[in-house]
Amino acid sequence: MGRRRKHARDDPSPAYLQRRERLLAAAAEVFKDKGLEAASVNDIAERLGTDRATVYYYYGGKHEIYLALVRHDVEKIVAVAQDIAASDEPSAVRLQRLVQALLDAYEHSYPFLHLYIQEDMRRIPGDGTKAGAELQELGRRYEAALGKITRQGVESGEFRADLDSRMVTFAVLGAVNWTHRWFIPGGRLSGAEVGRAFADIFLRGLQT
Repeated sequence: MGRRRKHARDDPSPAYLQRRERLLAAAAEVFKDKGLEAASVNDIAERLGTDRATVYYYYGGKHEIYLALVRHDVEKIVAVAQDIAASDEPSAVRLQRLVQALLDAYEHSYPFLHLYIQEDMRRIPGDGTKAGAELQELGRRYEAALGKITRQGVESGEFRADLDSRMVTFAVLGAVNWTHRWFIPGGRLSGAEVGRAFADIFLRGLQT
């Protein structure tokens, strides 16, 4: 099966790519409903209306499927975060831009960032793939970008000197990550509007 999978990936036909997209869409719904740990290849096959062998023809296991679903959008928002953190703008401006960018991406990349945010990367056991390690590293890079902004804001005096910048970083991460529990695109507020509101809440408590 592994050889057949590699051969199909090396020279994919339009039909192969179309069927793979349908598989990924089915897997996304399964992961959203059950979470990565509880979901199984059988669940994905059932949602797709096929058998396990068909799923394994495209991917080696559920962790590989999960990585295929979320990696592109996670990499993209991490790159945005690092660019914002590296700019010469004031820390308050960078924090606002970063939070707004994340919530905007969350809306336009739904449900892929949702699938990433709802999982605890420390608990992804892996199945011989590097999915867990890769995603954990992306998470560390995003946290470092946000941490750079909060640390420089405190050190420069733009944010309150009595605040621990690492605690601020975790507070912001906790707030924005929790949005997967209640924010669904298409509702009363857009992702950008939620991001602006969050940034305003954070900054009113941070700025001197």
